[in-house]
Amino acid sequence: MIYYLGDKEESVVDKNVRLAKNKAKSWKYGYNESIDTVIISKDGTLGEIYTLSGIKIGFPEKPADKEIANHGKTARNQKWVREELPKGLNIDTMNESRFADYIEREFERRDKGHWIYINGKLVYMTGTYYYGIQWVREATDYPDFRQIQNELMIFWEACKADERCFGMQYVKNRRIGASFLAIVELLEAGTINEDKLLGIVSKKGADSKKIFNRLIKGFKRLPCFFQPLWDGTTTPKKELILDVPTKRRAKNEVISDEGLGSEISWHNTEINAMDGDAIFRSLLDESGKYPKEVPFDEYWYIVKTSHLKGVKITGKSMVVSTVNAKSKGGAGYETVWNDSDVTVRDGNGETKSGLYRIFIPAELCLEGMFDEFGFTVVEDPIVLVKCDDGKTKSFGSKTYLKNKAESLKNDPEKLNEHKRQFPDTIRDAFRDESGECAFNQMKILEQQDHNEFDLHDDKYGNDEVERGNFSWVDGIQDTTVKWNPDPENGRFWLCKNYHPPVDMRNIREMKMINGVLAFAPANEHIGCFGVDPYNRSKTVDSRGSKGSIHLSTKYNAAGFPNNAFILEYIDRPATVELFFEDVLMAMVYFSIPMLAELSNEKFLSMIKDRGYRHFSLNNPFKAYKDLSDTERKLGGVPPQDAKIGEQQFFATESYIQDHVGIARDGSKRPEGEMGYMPFNRTLAQWKEVDPTNRTKFDAYISSSLSLLGNQKKLKPVEESKPIELSAVFGSYDNSGNYSKAL
Repeated sequence: MIYYLGDKEESVVDKNVRLAKNKAKSWKYGYNESIDTVIISKDGTLGEIYTLSGIKIGFPEKPADKEIANHGKTARNQKWVREELPKGLNIDTMNESRFADYIEREFERRDKGHWIYINGKLVYMTGTYYYGIQWVREATDYPDFRQIQNELMIFWEACKADERCFGMQYVKNRRIGASFLAIVELLEAGTINEDKLLGIVSKKGADSKKIFNRLIKGFKRLPCFFQPLWDGTTTPKKELILDVPTKRRAKNEVISDEGLGSEISWHNTEINAMDGDAIFRSLLDESGKYPKEVPFDEYWYIVKTSHLKGVKITGKSMVVSTVNAKSKGGAGYETVWNDSDVTVRDGNGETKSGLYRIFIPAELCLEGMFDEFGFTVVEDPIVLVKCDDGKTKSFGSKTYLKNKAESLKNDPEKLNEHKRQFPDTIRDAFRDESGECAFNQMKILEQQDHNEFDLHDDKYGNDEVERGNFSWVDGIQDTTVKWNPDPENGRFWLCKNYHPPVDMRNIREMKMINGVLAFAPANEHIGCFGVDPYNRSKTVDSRGSKGSIHLSTKYNAAGFPNNAFILEYIDRPATVELFFEDVLMAMVYFSIPMLAELSNEKFLSMIKDRGYRHFSLNNPFKAYKDLSDTERKLGGVPPQDAKIGEQQFFATESYIQDHVGIARDGSKRPEGEMGYMPFNRTLAQWKEVDPTNRTKFDAYISSSLSLLGNQKKLKPVEESKPIELSAVFGSYDNSGNYSKAL
């Protein structure tokens, strides 16, 4: 019964227990802790159980075939066909006995749902979805059945049933009809419950009003037995006040005139909209596009309390939106999304936000890709299929989207926007606009997706990366460094297959360079560490920036991948001294030097005082004679140097273009090859960094310094003055496999 969004679960409940409780009709609507399942059945039975977006959902037991609509028809003739009102049924005749069975049946379906065969497939519609496609009409025609909408409404029903849940956060695609489904929910809930407040907030007040006007059209077209009287306003402008309820009734029972007392209204998009009211149902439409003065991650936690009485959740919210760029409302919506993960609950069983999240890939809900039965044509059909746009198709939605993306592959900005508009992954849905990223965002996102979905990236690493820490053997400093795996608390993230060979580890060569006798690394030909140290053990507010370390390889790095990052460290140990030691141990283990930001003289002084001055590279843009006294003494590059900042940007930009994401041509690697960059935390900073204000982007600083340290030829800062290159780079013997300093 779930064909797109979930999987059937087996052995959730003992068969004999199920049968016994079904016979007694004793299964209760709501969350059943003993089987960890949200039961949406309202007839006391429990049938199949499916998992949708992390929630196990229990359906009613399948009724006898004769009770299922379209039973006995051939599959080809099993379609959803809306039933017309019986002739003669109107407001004056609806209480006559001849219509009692029909009206009773409609109330039953509205409450308990509807079973139907469609093209040979068994479908269970929730009562709310049935009510919507059978009775709610905004325009000339009633809506068509869409199985993907039905599955979304099944998830919504579970959110309503679960007493631990405040509602649903749906990251939506364009034109799936989410606003219509929300209108259906507001009408269904508002016209049958007494003394309830229901509200609408959209990205602007004008948009809220438009939705309200659509709701009024649907309300006025409801059948007489589902339409309570309202306050007499011909066309309500701000609120719909309902006076007389539509109530479930026994045959021949005439409804009473007691007041319903419920109201449906729209609100301007303000930070306190609906705050303080006891809200039974709310639609927070296009909440990924709220204005800056109403950031959604702040607004939700204000309005959330309006759905709560004491510790009891008394209201539910439909939070639905496509997602704007982060600076235009998307950031707050993404924060709430991250807080709505059903796998992360507090001691009360609630997610941090209280919401349950769901995402539907674009391939499942494209207009023009639904067949005549209401199912999505996802794969390429064997024979031509007539779709809802009246055209026959030889391809499915997957191929359609793939072809669109392929046509834009050489235009990253348009391709990025296409994937934002038609997301097939949640990461696509939360893509920023290309102009919001300093680098090629498409390539970064491709790499992130690869790491997350192909390498199974999570907070403990991924298939390519292991976590751990370095330590001195027997705790004796400046001896031998060893690696200690620690999959949960390791500060270093290191590519599993790229530890240096044993005979290349822990090598220190005592050398006299520029009049200084100190240890020098033996493996400078392999790569370079980039280091961004932090200054204090603890800031006033007990927080602070993190120390960051990266190791990237050079071209033709024997035994290692070429031009690849193989180590990442973004952490803040208990003391700054521990960070200093971490850097030193990593360099000794690999016998590779670093290019560090000269923002903490204490750090580089420690490196020098311990005898490792030649592990600290000098400013690559200055001849040795032009270095400041501090730079000569300690090495490193000053953070305020504009030239260094520019080159960090250019180095990172070039690296992302050539080595991250899918290769668009064969100039640097085989066309179509995915890049090797298994560190999603660094990728995230590359996507977010503002190179002109990079203070908080530690990983960007250290990774870009690593790239600069690997560059073999760099132009001097003052090109107008002739500089002897040997003074900057020294002289090298290039006769062997690796260049050697003379």
